[in-house]
This record gives sequence, C-alpha cells and structure tokens, in this order.
Amino acid sequence: MSVLQIDKIRRQLREKFPAAHRDPIPEEPSSKTTSLEFSAGHLSEIISPHQSAGASLIICELLDQKHDLPIALVDGRDTFDPASYGNDKCRHLIWLRCSKTEQALKCTDLLLSDGNLPLILLDLHLVSERELRQIPTTLWHRLKIQARDSGAALISITPRALLPTPHHRLTLGGLFTLDHLELTKPTLQLNQSESRQIAGKA
Repeated sequence: MSVLQIDKIRRQLREKFPAAHRDPIPEEPSSKTTSLEFSAGHLSEIISPHQSAGASLIICELLDQKHDLPIALVDGRDTFDPASYGNDKCRHLIWLRCSKTEQALKCTDLLLSDGNLPLILLDLHLVSERELRQIPTTLWHRLKIQARDSGAALISITPRALLPTPHHRLTLGGLFTLDHLELTKPTLQLNQSESRQIAGKA
C-alpha cells in the first residue's frame, strides 16, 4: 500500500470518526532528543530514499522547533496531513499545496524572493524520477543564491542525491511500517547518517 493510499484512508477515517482524531495530548519531553540544525542562508538536502524512510518525522521535528517567524512547507505532492501533527505544531506553518513539481519550485522561488521567512522546506521526496531529471542544475544554483541573499535556511527533501552543491546533506535510513503508527514520537528512533558539510560558505 502506497503512502498516498494511506493518507487517503486516514482522511476518510478522520471525517467519519472525528472524535478519534482530536489533537494529541502534549507529550512529556523525552530525555533523548534529536537536534536538527540547518544553517541560515544555505541550501541543504535531506535524502529520503523510500517512502517509509522517515521524512514525516523530519518534518515533525522541524515543526517542534521554536521559530520567531512562520516557516513554510512547499508540499510538492500535496500529501502533508496537518491533522496528524496537531494544531499547536502547525500554528506557525505556511503550507503551500502543490500538485506539480514546476509549481513547487516556483513557490519556493517566490518565498525566497520575499525574504521574510527563516526556514523553507521543499518536499520533493514523492516526485517521480522523470520529473526530478527535468529540474535544471541552474535552478538549484539560483535557489542557493536566493537562500544566501535572503538569509533563509532552505531544505529540500529528495528521494536521492539531487542537489549539485548543498551546504549539508542528510540521508535517512529508517524503515517504518504501519505498526509504527501506534507508537509515540519519543519511542520512534530515526536512523540517519550524520549531517556533513558538503560545501563551504557561499
């Protein structure tokens, strides 16, 4: 069963049984925390090689972090389910729902040009290989320069190493199944390779 099918089933269940999908009770702080830090003014890449690698946990971790200004999620395949994260986490989130890769890239371009957001997450991890190959390298260089000029941390989630010169690259190695839906976030452990600096200062 694909992620898209699971998301559809979740939405149908939420509509039919709203009482069972109320905002979750705030979790007690975990003694073991994951710290995700991405440099302002730089373009970074998170590789999610398959649909169950843990990209949603990365998004959840970024939403958990405190930000002075709203952050943006450019949803390249309109698969983000805000109800799964709760109102508190999504209160400062700007969610841009896109159905085409070209649309997602244009939205990211506009957000960087605006220059008022500290963090922009471009989620392309469910985009087909054919569409990914159509993204010109020059576009990534343009987004990298825009991130530098605006001071925003731009993070792209991709299914494979795609960006030519990201400042950091992080590869997810999780393998989550439907059984993991029953676990709370502190119980879930995200297997990830160490973030490493790919390029120096732009």
